[in-house]
Amino acid sequence: MLIKKNFSLKKFNTFGINVYARYFVIIKQIHNLIEIFNKYINIPKLILGNGSNILFLKNYYPGLIIKIEIEGIEIIHETKNKVILKVFSGENWSKFVKWTINNGFYGLENLSFIPGTVGVSPIQNIGSYGTEIKDFILKVQVYDIIKKKILELTQKECKFSYRNSIFKKNLNKYLIISVFFILKKNYRKLNINYIDIKKKINFLNLKYPTINDLIKIIESIRKKKIPDPKKIGNAGSFFTNPIVEKNFFRKLKLNYPNIVGHPINNNKIKISTNCLIEYVGWKGRKIGDVEVYEKYPIILLNHGNASGMEIYSISEQIIQDVKKKLGVFLSREVDIIID
Repeated sequence: MLIKKNFSLKKFNTFGINVYARYFVIIKQIHNLIEIFNKYINIPKLILGNGSNILFLKNYYPGLIIKIEIEGIEIIHETKNKVILKVFSGENWSKFVKWTINNGFYGLENLSFIPGTVGVSPIQNIGSYGTEIKDFILKVQVYDIIKKKILELTQKECKFSYRNSIFKKNLNKYLIISVFFILKKNYRKLNINYIDIKKKINFLNLKYPTINDLIKIIESIRKKKIPDPKKIGNAGSFFTNPIVEKNFFRKLKLNYPNIVGHPINNNKIKISTNCLIEYVGWKGRKIGDVEVYEKYPIILLNHGNASGMEIYSISEQIIQDVKKKLGVFLSREVDIIID
């Protein structure tokens, strides 16, 4: 276990911001994790996965960055129809989803090609194309930083909601060690209700799409929507899609007929943030090295030398304009690191 000092995080955050950490360490074993927390007591600490959903506001982090690379997938219990998996937090999320499909375990296929690690996925309650991870989590094994002991939190105790959880609300309290998933061993019906997936299926004239068809479609949609962070800095969707009352959406639609919304139950509508940002005139705008992506303005781009504060400032202006002009409040999906 090597502790590095004044370490550049440029390659460890997908925005490509050149932030320096006072200390940096990679953890591959659970006992090293406990050891590091017992050793570095009185300095701030930040847990890092792949850095795909994080924005540093300053160019120096005064504490310890802990990059978790504890890996492993274990089959805990298996029946004819279901399987329970224990997956350690350092596993690459996209590779894990591919592994489940190759092994005949189903449920996570709509979450394919999402960047990041397994350990980060419950924090955001990641979701995509009509699927949320919370529906497949049995429990989460964590290290309680305050109590200094390993705990297991049930799905209910994780307090999952739209792109939120107890972990996101307590970034400095819980460190996720592993996640227990419960998946099906067969599938009768794929989740293909999302409009972009439907369009692609119709375009390809697939009357009976298979799970492999679905995976290829999701991959093509994601590659079209989200720029490769290796080529241009970004964190995917910077904002969440706001959820509003159905009556409010009806009134909004009268004044702005092109705004798109998707019902999530009888009383709630999820609005497309892309539409909202376009309506207030931010789509395609570029200030310095920060661009509001022309194709999908929910994504903010770093063209090379933007600081975290510059990206944050643009996001704040967008939030204020959408609130003032449309009466809708946008929330950031990325985790903002203030220290």
